[in-house]
Amino acid sequence: MRILIILVLLSLLAAVTDFYKRKIPNFLILTGCCYGLIRMIYYRDILESVPGILFPIIVLFPLYKIGVIGAGDIKLFSMIGFYFTFMETLFCIFTAFVLGAVFAMISMIHYENFTQRMTYLFSYIKECFFKGHFLYYYSNLNDCSATHTKEEKTKIKLAIPICLSVLLHVGGVL
Repeated sequence: MRILIILVLLSLLAAVTDFYKRKIPNFLILTGCCYGLIRMIYYRDILESVPGILFPIIVLFPLYKIGVIGAGDIKLFSMIGFYFTFMETLFCIFTAFVLGAVFAMISMIHYENFTQRMTYLFSYIKECFFKGHFLYYYSNLNDCSATHTKEEKTKIKLAIPICLSVLLHVGGVL
């Protein structure tokens, strides 16, 4: 249980640093991975956690390449795999993305750019579908009528939903 408290504290720290600095320090991720490795050695088979550690890196990497998710978010998801089983890690990822979508909706409503963002999203999907290759998501962001400053504010810091997902799981809510 003490090791899970470390996971909660590290995910809270990641959320705070992501919120203020828009970056999750590698030292924080490395610290979490080391403690997670100790947990794996003492509490379960290491091979049981490997899928949960590798899945976020393999599956979410394309989202990083097109600029939808940050590298720190992927590393944070992977760090969670050191503490949870594969299914628990998958559930945390799913919960974090659902919470992130809720935050994004609230943000778009607050900044009154829902229509512009949805128009951009659908034109991006159409462009990728018809051209057959993926583009960097924010490459044509100036086509949106929102200002650059407003766009920066509407970007979701995914470490916050990730932290909430971990809290919900460790707390037994999910």
